[in-house]
Amino acid sequence: MKTTTIRTDLPREEKRKGAFMILTFFGIMATAGFLAMSIDLGVVAVFKVRMQNVADAAALAAAQEISIALDEISDQISSGNVQGEVQDANSYAQDQARVMAEHVAELNGMFIDPQIDVLFGQRTLDENSGEATITWGVSPFNAVKVIVRKDNPSQTAPDAKVDLFFAKMFDNDQVALRAEAVAYIDSRDLVVVMDFSGSMVYDSLWRSDSIDKLGQQAIDDGLYNIWTDLDSPTYGNMQFDNDWITIPSDSSSSPKVSLTWKKSTVDITTTKQLDYARLYFSDNKYQNFSSLSGQSKTLSGTGSNSGKLIKYAKVRYKENGREYYADFDLFDYDTLKRGLDLNGVNYPYPSGSWNSFISYCLNDSEVNRAGYRYQFGMMNLVHYWLDAQMPYSSTPELWKTRHYPFNAVKSGGSLLCEFLDGLDFGDHLGLVTYDTYHRVESQLVPDGWVSESVDIGATPITDDYSAIDTIQKHKQAAHYYNTTNVGGGLHEAIKLLDEHSRYGSQKTILLMTDGNANTSDNNWSVPSDFSWNAMTDYNGDGVADYTTSDSHKLYTFVRVKQAIDKGYTIHTMSVGANADRDFMKAIAFAGDGIWVDVPGGTTVAAMEEQMLQAFARIAANVPPPKLTHSESP
Repeated sequence: MKTTTIRTDLPREEKRKGAFMILTFFGIMATAGFLAMSIDLGVVAVFKVRMQNVADAAALAAAQEISIALDEISDQISSGNVQGEVQDANSYAQDQARVMAEHVAELNGMFIDPQIDVLFGQRTLDENSGEATITWGVSPFNAVKVIVRKDNPSQTAPDAKVDLFFAKMFDNDQVALRAEAVAYIDSRDLVVVMDFSGSMVYDSLWRSDSIDKLGQQAIDDGLYNIWTDLDSPTYGNMQFDNDWITIPSDSSSSPKVSLTWKKSTVDITTTKQLDYARLYFSDNKYQNFSSLSGQSKTLSGTGSNSGKLIKYAKVRYKENGREYYADFDLFDYDTLKRGLDLNGVNYPYPSGSWNSFISYCLNDSEVNRAGYRYQFGMMNLVHYWLDAQMPYSSTPELWKTRHYPFNAVKSGGSLLCEFLDGLDFGDHLGLVTYDTYHRVESQLVPDGWVSESVDIGATPITDDYSAIDTIQKHKQAAHYYNTTNVGGGLHEAIKLLDEHSRYGSQKTILLMTDGNANTSDNNWSVPSDFSWNAMTDYNGDGVADYTTSDSHKLYTFVRVKQAIDKGYTIHTMSVGANADRDFMKAIAFAGDGIWVDVPGGTTVAAMEEQMLQAFARIAANVPPPKLTHSESP
């Protein structure tokens, strides 16, 4: 019998040598797969970052076109069709934004279809929570979405899917990618701080600087406009043009005598025969005129009395051999009121009087400068109201008149409201006014002089632009008081923003004045960390380029620092020939804002145009676009 022997002492490794080869093969394949996947994932990741960067850049560039378009029209805009012009600019910006987004993508080697991949919408903030939402397709547009796609299956298309390298081994050689970004323009909580001081009427008065700048005829014409704004009233026998006064005698018997006073000359008229006259002059000397004849005579001092102001006249005339006398005290208010036919006529406003007005015509230096001293008319009366009785409590109807530079400021304020309404970016507006004191303007109460009613006290920073406009239209120069507390106005604006601004909005102050700070609040002090260098180093060399020892201006800068510390932006506007431009420029620099100068020009029309453009520039100075990858940033 044959026997077969089987060895059982072979090493274990020799028994499994083929299995290791199989495992190695599969291990290599798995490693290669993971390596291919990691490389392709890296490519995809890099590509997605690149696409996102392009989307970000294109969205910001597109949104910037909206800001550029608004800035361009601010130099050309005028009242009349503000909303239409703003909306036209927004539509124009839409087209430019598409072009810009496409251009930026192309420069970075990406493709977008500007008609499909660039979307526009309106971003709004919830007034209470500050939460933002974007409604796409709703204009005016303040948000832009840019989509960068690589999802076209055609390998020759500019937006073709991204090629993969090793994934082709698994029959998956392309991947679709997409990135998008949203850029938006923040809405603002903008507080306008208006100068209500008495100097806001100076360009309508016969001041020497106003006459030098505008010419007296322009001021006279402006006074006529103010008169017509008041519905062309007349009192007694006064018409608009100033004229010499004719005074009838007060005798109850006939015949009568009348005297026209022309400063150093008198015209005497009677229905009978003149006989004699005596003229008394301002130096208490007199001159007799005897053997007069006829029914009228023009008399004035002669010799050493030539050109002297006549203050009293005594006239004698005859009838049937009988002598009659008539006395004319030319500085007696009752006599002058008789000549103006004002006896029994009520003075029209709460403060002032006919006696005060007559005294003004006899003594005021500005009336004398204009050549209208000792004359009477509605022109002088309007000037008296503007100069001596300008507060609302004195002459309430001045709010409806075109007095300057205040009317130019109000016109600019109306344009600002129209601009923001047409822009419709969700900006909210508040109004602070200052003079000797300062306050938030939120109410308008009918009182017999004003029929409109406004109450935004619950939301004094509001998107009800018409309410703000209505309030400011019903104000006048020195509406409350006369002096100029610039720092106080700024302080009030900061308080208003602290208490009523929306979360997430840009806080902005527009501070304006036509003159110089000449009063301050009480009980203020300079903070220990106050530094001129930190605020007014224009050149960046560590040295302040603006400092002042004036306490009222220093107080203003203490409030500027308060706003800076809170992150508030301050724009400034200097108005009129006498404004302190360095002061306002320094405030704007410190507040990271813009300074707009309104020098006033040489005509009222030029002043109006400059003011409108200044307010348009502020309205158009929207915040720089911000970026988000969410539609509810």
